[in-house]
Amino acid sequence: MKAQIWSLDFALSLLIFMSALFAMALAWNFISASTLQNQELKELHMKAMTLSDALIRTSGIPQDWNATNVQIIGLAQDENVLNATKVDYFTTMDYDRARALMDIGQYNFYFEVLDLNNTVQKNTTVPISDESVVVVPVERYAIYNDIIVKVKFVIWS
Repeated sequence: MKAQIWSLDFALSLLIFMSALFAMALAWNFISASTLQNQELKELHMKAMTLSDALIRTSGIPQDWNATNVQIIGLAQDENVLNATKVDYFTTMDYDRARALMDIGQYNFYFEVLDLNNTVQKNTTVPISDESVVVVPVERYAIYNDIIVKVKFVIWS
């Protein structure tokens, strides 16, 4: 009788221990996944801010670049004043080439210039995918064709 009680106690304590271990493993997995997603979100936000800043504040390299000789994309003729010709080059450029020139790796992007009535003036041809995991939009204001416009730059994974 005593041996049966001892094995029953052992089985019950083993069950409780395994249940607690399983619950801790689930919690650890959830926390790890959440931390990785937050890190990716921070990375994407920093990249989106940096790229949108470079697009509307710099003229690129070379300064008078065109679709064939561009090394670094910049759309400004002056700070926050967009050059219409460069915007045309950029929005009609091959999507993969633009991604490579912006050095955004595996991420995708969408660029759009809207007037203050939200009418699209120019945009890239690749819309946001429904399969996106993390989407980071950045909205800035600039001057384009002598009017104030919203410049939207969206990056996603």
